[in-house]
Formats: sequence, C-alpha cells, structure tokens
Amino acid sequence: MYYRVMNLLITKSTLSLLLLASVALGETPSHQLLTYPFSNRSAAMGGSRAVDASGNIDIQGNPASASFVEGLQGQIGFVNHLVGIQGFAAGGVLPMERHRISAELIYFDYGIFDKTDVVGNNQGTFGYHELAAALGYAFTFSEGVRLGGRVGRFTRLADGNTGGEFYYDLGGVYHDQEDSLTVGVHLASVSLGESEEDFPTQLHIGTSKILSHLPLRLNLEGIYGFNEQISLALGAEILIHPNFRVRLGMNSNRFDLQTGVTESDFIAGASGGFAIEWQGMLIESATQSFGAAGWISQISIGYHL
Repeated sequence: MYYRVMNLLITKSTLSLLLLASVALGETPSHQLLTYPFSNRSAAMGGSRAVDASGNIDIQGNPASASFVEGLQGQIGFVNHLVGIQGFAAGGVLPMERHRISAELIYFDYGIFDKTDVVGNNQGTFGYHELAAALGYAFTFSEGVRLGGRVGRFTRLADGNTGGEFYYDLGGVYHDQEDSLTVGVHLASVSLGESEEDFPTQLHIGTSKILSHLPLRLNLEGIYGFNEQISLALGAEILIHPNFRVRLGMNSNRFDLQTGVTESDFIAGASGGFAIEWQGMLIESATQSFGAAGWISQISIGYHL
C-alpha cells in the first residue's frame, strides 16, 4: 500500500534515484534497512554476516555472535548511504553468565520528497523513514557451539502513514578456538505474520579461519536471498596489531547489476575498512562500492567494560 502511495506522490526524478539505489543493492526498495550490513566488520568484509566470534557487538549480524561478548558493550553508528539516504544504529549487549541479552535500534532516513497531484502540481513535501527495534538472546549450548535469536519490529513512515511487521532472526555458530575455525548459519529477517509485501528473508552460511603462520583471517559466505538469488561474499582481515586490523572484501553484487558492466561497475562489490581498539573503545569504519551508483561509507564507535 505504501509504495502505491509513493508512486503517485513522488516526482519522476526522485523515483529514479530510489530505483538506482535498489538496483545497486540487488533488492527491492522495500525493507532495505533489514538487509543492509550495519556492522562495519560485515560491511568491510564483503557483507558476510554469518560468522563473527570477535567478541564485539555485531549489529544486524548473526544473533548467536553476542554469546562471545565478555563484558557490557554498547555501540552507535552512522551510514552515509546512496542518494542522500542516511542510516543510524545503536546497540548493546548485557552478559549474564552463559547468557547474553542484546538490543538494537536501526533507522533509515530517505530524505524529503516532492508531493504532486495527478497533473503534476506541487502539493508540498513529505518524508520517508524506516525503523527497526529488536531484542536478542544468545547462549553457549555446548563447548564450541553458540545459539541465538532475535525478535524485532520493522516500521515505516511515509507521508504520515505508518505501518510495519514483526520479524525474527535465528543463528548458530561453531567456534574452535584452537584451530581458529568458525562456522556460522544465520536465518535473517523472517516475517512473524502475513506481510503485504515480500519479506527480505536471507539464509547466510559461512566460515572463517585464521591462516597458519600468517596474521590473516579469511571469511567465505554464501547467501540465499528472498529473490531466489544466490550471492557470495569473500572477506579478509589483516591482523596488523592486536589493537589494529585492516579489512578487505568482495561480493558478487556486480553480477546482479542491470546496468551492464561499465568501468565503474567493475569494482561494484569491493569493500574495505579498519578497526582500532584503545582503552575499551572500538572505532570501526567501512567503505563499499556499488559501481556507477556510488560509494557508501560508514563509521561506528563502541565501548566495552
């Protein structure tokens, strides 16, 4: 219903920008907030979300990864998205013996749009926003095996009209600390009820390992999307110092673009970033290429006790 309203209200130029962003992301414009990697670690490493045993909060990642958090943690983040879209995120993890409680709040501001009548007369402006609030639970099931889940509410607001749906995530992580091997499964964004639009459910299956005799971690992940597309994500984390890491990534988004392989499209799916830890503070940054559509940059600051 909301997109039928938007198609009648927004100008052709604004609609073109939104479609450009959605094509670059390989998704429909609906529910983009739920499929975007707000975790800088994930964004910098090709968008892989299934495996993370780093011990740091992973917003919108595998909910089981919260079980690796040792102390109270909080994080805030900002995303400078395509065509002026801005994203904000906040999250935290509360440890309780073998159990972890997490909370997340993420928000997309799509900006201000022109409102017109059927003959093109300007009728003012309106905003479009998406918001998701979620609570998660994770625990240590057995030695090396962690399980978790998340329940959230997705809400959107367009021209004073509000609607939304409840959703859930499930995840599991196997971590062998001695071999530095991690395997994860993450079922993301499953609707808890009937939805008027296709919900962006994704299945992430991935593995991560630190190479022998090299300060390098490699991530490999396969993603099966709600649009019946399969994509791959490859990431590398260079462990330059215990408190400083450089991240590089690549995914198959380039092959999903409908604009053809131009020179600028060739590097679509490339990403990079870094992480700095200092006196309990974690600063992470990531940059992603979406080819001719442009670059997305984001940063987050976290603190753990």
